[in-house]
Amino acid sequence: MVTFIIFIWLIILSVVSLINLSLLISLWKKFNNFSITIDSSIEDQSNTLLARFQKITSSRLRALDNKIEILDQLIRDADEAYMKSFSMLTDLEKKNDELKRVKTVERAKRERSHFSSVDSEKVEIPEPVKKEEKHFVNEYYHLQNSFKNSNSSDIQSESKEKNKNPEQILKEKIIEYYNKGMGINEIAKMLDKGSGEIKLIIDLYYKNPLK
Repeated sequence: MVTFIIFIWLIILSVVSLINLSLLISLWKKFNNFSITIDSSIEDQSNTLLARFQKITSSRLRALDNKIEILDQLIRDADEAYMKSFSMLTDLEKKNDELKRVKTVERAKRERSHFSSVDSEKVEIPEPVKKEEKHFVNEYYHLQNSFKNSNSSDIQSESKEKNKNPEQILKEKIIEYYNKGMGINEIAKMLDKGSGEIKLIIDLYYKNPLK
């Protein structure tokens, strides 16, 4: 009897074990199927995300390429505009230099024409100036006569040189500077005299040069 009961219990335990084993196997299969489903879902999502990323990246790269092309075109246009501006600036500088040269030449021509017209015209000399001119002429002739009568020795010449009045020294300086190639205006500025006075003394000297 006891043996039979034990046998029954063993059978029951075996059945329970088999049931548990079958349940475990069923659960294991379901778990594997679920894992496969999860893996498949993850893979699908990954593929979807990867495709979407590739699409976005491709579109962004195309947009970037377009922007780079536009930027390159802008740089080329800017370089071309700079070269044109530089060429125009160079031409303007050349024209400006040429205009300055032309103006300088024209001004020089006008000045020469002005001086020629002034020299060719007869200027009416006022009466006080005529009197002063006559005074200078008399002094000049006096100085010329004193030079003509100067036939003494070197010592006497040195003595006369020391005894010359300032007007005689002035006239000699005028002739000396003129013979060195200085102009009438330069001599007048240097000696602080009028140009007419300087010109008169020079004209009288060369009409009646000292001997």
